Amino acid sequence: MNKADKLHILITGAASGIGAACARKLASCNHVLFLHTGNNQEKLECLAQELRTQSGVEIYCYTNNFNRPDRLAEMIAEIKGRAGHIDQLVLNAGYADKGDFNQLTNEKLGTALAVMAESPALLIKAFIQDIQNSQCGRIVAISSFVNTAIGVNDTVFTITAAAKSALESFTMEAARQCRKSQATANIISPGYTRKDSQKSAFSEQEWQDLAAKLPLGRLAEPEEVAGLVQFLLSEQAAMITGQNIAIDCGLNLL
Repeated sequence: MNKADKLHILITGAASGIGAACARKLASCNHVLFLHTGNNQEKLECLAQELRTQSGVEIYCYTNNFNRPDRLAEMIAEIKGRAGHIDQLVLNAGYADKGDFNQLTNEKLGTALAVMAESPALLIKAFIQDIQNSQCGRIVAISSFVNTAIGVNDTVFTITAAAKSALESFTMEAARQCRKSQATANIISPGYTRKDSQKSAFSEQEWQDLAAKLPLGRLAEPEEVAGLVQFLLSEQAAMITGQNIAIDCGLNLL
């Protein structure tokens, strides 16, 4: 593939989990990757160096805490200055905040909306013209089951559910705006997915109990979600847009 043929792909929340799995999948395609993390710069740089060594992929790393959307303009300017344009956008940055309205506070709600709704919306705004002009323009947003279902053991994530609902709405509006171009915008809603970091809403025992109660008997793996992301970014998915696809180990059947 010539340098001119390479797609420019921005992945947010790429230091671990689904985001890191997406980076690994896409590195093998030899595109140019722009990887973001909120605050795990060291882990992101290690991932980038691993992928450069393995595949020679061109990677650039950015650290920006999305809880301050007013500071996002600098990162956008840096990416535009280096890339010239972005063809594909994977909106993965986010986190799970377990609890119902009894745990809701103004601060927690504001942070969740900033990280999982406002900042992604600003990224869509910044790059949607590039994406519409691309021959393979794509937006894929990683949402969650939490805004449409009560999890196993009646586990709820009220704050995260609100933020992810907003993310889905922005992504659907992007799909509508792109409808007269070759670009697509879709949502993936994972169910319980294995973590590869210390931060988690559940203990190890709770994860095991959850997996045992799912129809397929196990958690989704980050690589499995990343495989669906890779497909939606590909030319083979050109006719899929405005969709919300669940990958939840049968959670919706409970």
